[in-house]
Amino acid sequence: MAKWDPTKCSANAHAYAGDSSLLGVIGTFNSGCAAIEIPVTNKAPGGGLQMISPANTYGCLTEPCAGNEPEKYYPSGTRTYARVAPSDPNQGAVQAKFMQQQGVKSLYILNDKEAYGLGVAKNTEGAAKALGIKILGFSAFDPKSTNFQALFTKIKNTNPDAIFIGGLIDENSGQLINDKVSVLGPNTAKPASAGGGVMLFLPDGYTTPAIFLRSQGGTPNANGAYFSVAGVGLDKYKGAALTFIDGFKKTLNGAALNPYAILAAQAAQVMLSAISKSDGTRGSVISEVYKTKVTNGLIGSFSLNANGDLSGASGASVLYTIYVGKGNNLVTFVNGVGPVASLTQAARKEAAG
Repeated sequence: MAKWDPTKCSANAHAYAGDSSLLGVIGTFNSGCAAIEIPVTNKAPGGGLQMISPANTYGCLTEPCAGNEPEKYYPSGTRTYARVAPSDPNQGAVQAKFMQQQGVKSLYILNDKEAYGLGVAKNTEGAAKALGIKILGFSAFDPKSTNFQALFTKIKNTNPDAIFIGGLIDENSGQLINDKVSVLGPNTAKPASAGGGVMLFLPDGYTTPAIFLRSQGGTPNANGAYFSVAGVGLDKYKGAALTFIDGFKKTLNGAALNPYAILAAQAAQVMLSAISKSDGTRGSVISEVYKTKVTNGLIGSFSLNANGDLSGASGASVLYTIYVGKGNNLVTFVNGVGPVASLTQAARKEAAG
């Protein structure tokens, strides 16, 4: 599986901005790509070009963080980016609370040094600290490395209950997880301090069925790991959401459905609704997006605040599902858990520096 390409992201953004027939963009999928595209589309002719992402979770795209974020993404001074996925301070809060519930008392955190991976790692660190989980280390790894055994040998010497990795499936994840298992043993259901082994917790950058497939850059050694992703389990949606999921699955020729597909459908509905209410100009579409109020939509009920984030949300839009790797599949372990507000704040504070 190829990683997103910064050059392509930049080229796409300039193409979108320069095409006067475009009134909005649904995307991007990866937060790092969004960080490249947003400043370009923000300055597009006509007052900017609105983007709505179904999957970007990096908090600093919209929330105050260190390093002039998010202001640097909006050179025009006007917000032109929104998302229907909850941001990573929420995911970090859910991850940390779930770790505590599984008996984790000590944690080693890895990150890929990029926007999403580093961000979600910091968020998880902040929430874990707030819960009293001891952070034994916070280190970066090089996705281009061909061997991570020395890294995991270093980690082994700290004797952690668990490891959290902030990164993406397409960053040599198969080798990374293989070396974790080689040095620290298989991913277990309980931590070393409770008689188990070194547990592995992964955020939504890894939450795809491809994580188990060598042909897609994954590995069967991801079995036993715990994965988080926004929304409820794909088998838990009802009504129009279930109708969409069942219909979309039929187009995939047997391939597994990405959990973010339903959020993409919701993002499309928000964009199309804004366009239908606009006067046909880019500026009007932008204005209408921030007036969005969805009741009983595909992912629940919500509005969008001035930052472009979910507000007043209920239902699947504010929930996460924890999957466990089992039999080379993502199996629902905890369905529809919401973040604890105080932990979300701790996660956000850590990222803000």
